[in-house]
This record gives sequence, structure tokens and C-alpha cells, in this order.
Amino acid sequence: MPKRSGSRGRSSNSGQKPSKWQKTMPQGRDISRILDPAPYVEHSFDGDWFIQFMPAVNALKTYICPECGRKIPPRTAHLVIWREDHMFGKDRAIEERRHWHSKCWQTRSKW
Repeated sequence: MPKRSGSRGRSSNSGQKPSKWQKTMPQGRDISRILDPAPYVEHSFDGDWFIQFMPAVNALKTYICPECGRKIPPRTAHLVIWREDHMFGKDRAIEERRHWHSKCWQTRSKW
């Protein structure tokens, strides 16, 4: 019986299809969106706000924080905030949502 090489199935798979453990998930099957916490409502001195945590893996664009005016670069965890009680309805509130640094939201101006 021929002797096996010492790799015992741990070859580099060069030129072969990746194993089931090396394959990437198909587009649209990223489960991180399922694991993200749902938006919650925060009652504040200036109204009611929906707050959605945006994990770094889902933050793909550059945003400007409305409190400090500085950039929130891609791959930076932050908060997405919109009014729960917008006078023109939910659709308008979502259109006007803003991306905030977490610390800026916690310490925002209290007129």
C-alpha cells in the first residue's frame, strides 16, 4: 500500500475548487443584518427618536455627523437616527435620517 503524504487532507487546494469551509456566502446571504439589533425609540427633551446601531461591517459609505460636522468614515460603527414623531410621517422621517457618532448622540446639544 502506498504511503500518504504527511498533509492528511490539509493541502492548499491549488487549482481545485475551495472546500465548503473556504467558500464565501453568496450575495444577499449575510446574516449580520439579522443579528443587528432592531431600532428602538428614545424619548428625549426634543422629541421621540428611532435609533439604529450601524455595525462597522455594514457601514460602507462616508457620512457627516450633524453634531460635530466631522466625517464618519466607512467601516466605522455609528448610529442612524430619525424622528419617531415626524410631522410629515414615517416616510419623510426615514428620508431625513442622519448618521451620528455614538458619542456625539450621547452628548448632543441640549438647547
